[in-house]
Amino acid sequence: MENLAKKTETTQPVLEYGLVQMDEGPFFVVQTPFGPVLSEQAVGCLVRPIPGDTVLLCMDDAVCYILSVLKREADEKTRTELSFSGDVDLRVTGGELSVSAERRIAFASNKISMVADRGEAVIDKFSFTGRVLRSQVKRILVVANTVENIFRRFTQRLQDSFRFIKDHEEVQTGNTRYLVEDTLTLHAKNANHMAEELVTINAEQIHLG
Repeated sequence: MENLAKKTETTQPVLEYGLVQMDEGPFFVVQTPFGPVLSEQAVGCLVRPIPGDTVLLCMDDAVCYILSVLKREADEKTRTELSFSGDVDLRVTGGELSVSAERRIAFASNKISMVADRGEAVIDKFSFTGRVLRSQVKRILVVANTVENIFRRFTQRLQDSFRFIKDHEEVQTGNTRYLVEDTLTLHAKNANHMAEELVTINAEQIHLG
């Protein structure tokens, strides 16, 4: 019975306060009342400790874990980091998820994917900088007061194109060329063709009247 009792004995972990002294990558040096100890960040401790933090430790004879960051003397330059290892899923069932910040929300990743049935964005000023933009949509509807596009080269391939301009259209180019496979029709109430030097009309048949 005595041998059996020895085999079933387990080391009871204890809780202790500590002060983080150094960040050694996956481990932290934490000062305790009985000296510095090497500690790991527990999976449930989402806030990554930094030197100067008061933390809650769980320790036994073999391991020591930081369970929580209790207090931090933070200033405007101190950033709180939520630390995870491996793949992370944030799941909300039967409710909504809202993320808000007083100053700025930033996303940085090698790849960002968003999948939703519907999406809405209300942005007072929007700026996009990228190297390549590809989009595949079934229908685009744009309503704007003023649109200005600046391109070094612009190419469009369309099956049909329609433009309805109520008042005035003006095109200024260095050279203009129209290539029409079948018929080119110009219809106007009044038409003026002006050239400073030369007007050439070349065709197999020319009908004026």
